[in-house]
Amino acid sequence: MKSAQTCSLLLQRNPDYNLAIPCSARNLPLLETQDYARRSVYAHDNPAPVLVNNQQYYTLLSTLAQYIWDSCGEQTLLLAQVRMPSIDLALPKNLLDPRVTMGAHLWNEALFWARQLQTPVVWISAEQIRRDLWDGGDNLLHIAAWNTAQTPAITEWFLPDLDYFAAQVHTSPVHEPFTTSQPKCTHVQV
Repeated sequence: MKSAQTCSLLLQRNPDYNLAIPCSARNLPLLETQDYARRSVYAHDNPAPVLVNNQQYYTLLSTLAQYIWDSCGEQTLLLAQVRMPSIDLALPKNLLDPRVTMGAHLWNEALFWARQLQTPVVWISAEQIRRDLWDGGDNLLHIAAWNTAQTPAITEWFLPDLDYFAAQVHTSPVHEPFTTSQPKCTHVQV
């Protein structure tokens, strides 16, 4: 297993920025405290605004998967750490591919497969991207890749292609977010 290339990207803008979106001409009254809280979370000056809806979220993951396969090869195993999927939304076709695993706490699983396989293994942590008021995320996307060439750098796989999110490389101290919330053991080799 080669050492991991890692990066964190801060998404700062909705992908529909500056696009005209058809909507109702009326504004519903804000009656309760939650209504005002919901409205403020979408405000432009919010340090961690809600950036995407469920469809845009899975479109982003689908796009990242395609960039990864284009950069690392079609044999790349992809583990996408996400919050609970939307139950009323069909996933993009490439996220249903057998090379993709979606779930929670997949860091150790990614380490396991990176040691077992000689082919590239990529882990994406997308659970911190806010999709709704109740999401407590910070819009950081964490990515780690094993068994890949050291050049180009992992950030070059995605930037500037994610400019519609105004994505910026964000520093993480030794990528702590990658390991602190992960369970200690997910596989036992027999």
